[in-house]
Amino acid sequence: MKAKNILAPRKLFPDFFCFNCVIVFVIYIIMLVVLILASSVGFGFLPEILDGPRNIIGKFITLLADFKPLPLLVVFLPLFGGPIEALLGKRSENLRDTMVVNSTFITFLLILLMYPHVVQGDLAYTIPGVMGYGLSFKVDMLSYIMAVTSGILWFFVTIYAHDYMGIERHRNRFYLWMSITFGGILGTVMAGDLFTMFLFFEIMTFSSYMLVAHNQSRESMLAGNSYIFMGVAGGLCILLAMILLYAHTGTLEFVPLAAELQNLGWIKYVMTALFVVGFGIKAGMLPLHIWLPKAHPVAPTPASALLSGILIKVGAYGILRLSLSIFMPNLSEITGFTDPLWIVSKNLGFMIIWMGLATMAVGVFLALQQSNMKKMLAYHSISQMGYIIMGVGVASYLGYKGGMGFAGSVYHIVNHALFKSLLFMVVGLVYLRTHELDMYKLGGLWRKLPFTALVCLIAALGITGMPGFNGFASKSLLHHAIIEAYEYGHPSFKYAEIVFTAVSAGTVCSFIKLFGLVFLGKCPDKYKNIEGEKGMMDLAMGGLAILILAIGHAPNFLMERFIIPSARTFTYEAAFIDKYLVNINFFNYLELIGMVWVYALGALVFVFGMKLNLFHIHMYEWLDIERSIYRPMYRGVVSASKGFTNRYELSIINSDV
Repeated sequence: MKAKNILAPRKLFPDFFCFNCVIVFVIYIIMLVVLILASSVGFGFLPEILDGPRNIIGKFITLLADFKPLPLLVVFLPLFGGPIEALLGKRSENLRDTMVVNSTFITFLLILLMYPHVVQGDLAYTIPGVMGYGLSFKVDMLSYIMAVTSGILWFFVTIYAHDYMGIERHRNRFYLWMSITFGGILGTVMAGDLFTMFLFFEIMTFSSYMLVAHNQSRESMLAGNSYIFMGVAGGLCILLAMILLYAHTGTLEFVPLAAELQNLGWIKYVMTALFVVGFGIKAGMLPLHIWLPKAHPVAPTPASALLSGILIKVGAYGILRLSLSIFMPNLSEITGFTDPLWIVSKNLGFMIIWMGLATMAVGVFLALQQSNMKKMLAYHSISQMGYIIMGVGVASYLGYKGGMGFAGSVYHIVNHALFKSLLFMVVGLVYLRTHELDMYKLGGLWRKLPFTALVCLIAALGITGMPGFNGFASKSLLHHAIIEAYEYGHPSFKYAEIVFTAVSAGTVCSFIKLFGLVFLGKCPDKYKNIEGEKGMMDLAMGGLAILILAIGHAPNFLMERFIIPSARTFTYEAAFIDKYLVNINFFNYLELIGMVWVYALGALVFVFGMKLNLFHIHMYEWLDIERSIYRPMYRGVVSASKGFTNRYELSIINSDV
């Protein structure tokens, strides 16, 4: 009897195939119409056909846009939708998959409907009495940017997963935790205070663990253990910092507390360090990154796309939110850049800048040493998070002149979500067809997977910062930001630009290597008859590729509609924003020439690296921080815990009580 191949793609009954195609086509036409209508309402361009008072659709959409508990609905729809999808999957996988895509789309639609409220001011909603404190949701433009990015990414990943997850087991469980993770992320970024943020941050951590360990292989379980160990440690750091903050200020609200923190002495630095470590673990910040290169290769590709695309950004968002909303003073409270109220924000920013630069450099170096495509992308996630963290540092360090760092970091959060998710999708499709992740064993696949090769090239040009692609705009802003940190701040930052350029060249080298080894050259004989591309996966990858090109060709749209309005809500000088950010010319001569040099340097590194075998450097064991630091620390904690427990258990047993 022939054994069932669990890795074989799902096959639909032929007589249902045409019917399913028609149903899917009709659903997507309806979804497209609703999206156009909702977007028109949300962005203030309501079509005339909906202006009539008797039009039921127009009334319904307008009523929904004015629904006050909209943030609550956005957060809890995926939280409660996940269990329903899992139950549907027991009856019909096709019904479940349709439900997953549609519920994600509806959530994204509801996020779009919040736009007019956010433009006019913060959208807030509170549920009093939850755990004695209450749940508070507050959507300003920064949290809205994060929510929209999450919605876009989740929508395309669910479309991609429809075909990809056919090779995986336990699909109901995967979609359950995927939806709960979505709700956790939305709750975190739309939280109105630290209590609510922490609650949903922990929901996100524990639910995403199930995505990392989904395959239940030895490697995935070890990666999951590393992820949850670091995640719990990060959560405890945040919790302890919250306790200290509440004990000394009496609030967990996102309000400026620079004046209160100024009088706390060393406690304010302990509190700050705990927050940075807690959120830095999730962001993959050096040296807290050890979970990330393990988690990405073993997780299913849709999960890898979400982990890298948005989940690690939540860590950077946490640092950014705290530095701007709590540690920065109000502009009306300060007398100048040397005002003592800046001290916490300035010191925090200085530290974060250098941590970001170190994360950039180490991440790209380790990425160059990888042959496994997923591991390479994982280390590049670390490196690209270094760019974002560096920008967050500049945004805090320069105080009211830090608008360039803020704009660059937020813009790169959006851009990295798009091109890195697309790159993971490309690698996932290549693996689906070849069952190989070693890029040195591939080649010439553009003939068999032409569309995949095209979108991979678009994503690679995006991440390397080619003009006309989305990464160019955000990297230009971050480059300006680090120059301003040198001009207005500390002289040591003159070396930061050198690091920035070197890392950018290393990124170019990495993706010349990836694209060249996988898609160019001679195709090995065993891959000459592989199956071609799949419709739903192509649809998802094509959608992300279009967004990369659209942002790259019109970079000022996001600046004017989202990023600049967000910057104006924080302690940044209006004159600085008007002078340097409004109507900024991204395609100036110096920026374009600079990118030519970066690409030339990256190509040179690739040529010499391949000739001199520089991409297979053996690392000394003492440089492995997990082996030299984290494992001994873990064993020490376990040993101390056992000793403490045994001591008190024996004392209780031997007592007369």
